[in-house]
Amino acid sequence: MSKKGNKLPILIGIAAIEAYRFYKGKGFFNKIRFKEQHKAVSDYLETHYPNAFYSDITATENGWSCVVNNRGNRVVLYMTKTPDNVFVFWENQI
Repeated sequence: MSKKGNKLPILIGIAAIEAYRFYKGKGFFNKIRFKEQHKAVSDYLETHYPNAFYSDITATENGWSCVVNNRGNRVVLYMTKTPDNVFVFWENQI
């Protein structure tokens, strides 16, 4: 068996993992899949939590969520989108 044949299952596995990550919006792909939501969260944090950072955005049953870390204080930030394309946010302290 050639070396090329030995690498094929590995390449197929890597491709499958990356396809799954793209579908689920994990890591780098999160900003692609949830581009509009990332923009909304960034704008919200700029106003409410300057210099804070947040986790990947996750789809929920009725919208999206992420975890905001603001100097050690953590908040779960939930958001939905109205029919008028306005994001509505609410928070829960962790």
